[in-house]
Amino acid sequence: MGHLPISTSNLYPLPEPRPGHRFVPVKVGATNDTSVIVLIEDPTWCSEDHVDELVRDLSDIMHRGAVASVHVPTFGYGAYPVQMHSWVEADPVAKEPEFRAAHVTIQDAGGNDYCHLTPAMAEKLADDAIGFASELRHQARTARLANKQTSESDPDMDESLRRVQGGAL
Repeated sequence: MGHLPISTSNLYPLPEPRPGHRFVPVKVGATNDTSVIVLIEDPTWCSEDHVDELVRDLSDIMHRGAVASVHVPTFGYGAYPVQMHSWVEADPVAKEPEFRAAHVTIQDAGGNDYCHLTPAMAEKLADDAIGFASELRHQARTARLANKQTSESDPDMDESLRRVQGGAL
């Protein structure tokens, strides 16, 4: 079987992406069977796999970075786990300029509440979290010292002291 001749005169080179961006494939369509793959300009911080997640329209594409999380452990029973997740996000077609711009999104453990922060707001929260971490270390040290003081008593000495105080010795 013969091959069709390939003409390069009708091919157009891709433009260069803007600084901080790259071209990535995106799957667009109503269903996987009717979807097409197109190239979009994607921020380099975006970690979304735009082919893995089918979008109906190009306007449905969101850019999201890698997720950072903090999980608070507990030894209690029935306690609701405390978690907080954050990532960089941008919605290229949002009406509000703050949502179009790259910003930090914070999500609670239940996934129901979101906070959107400008870079300045995120830096302020980071400073507050550092202060909170310092207070948390102080509280842990206080609890450790309190436990050490109570655990250093000797049970035999405690019984002897009780007898002396009760007049048994």
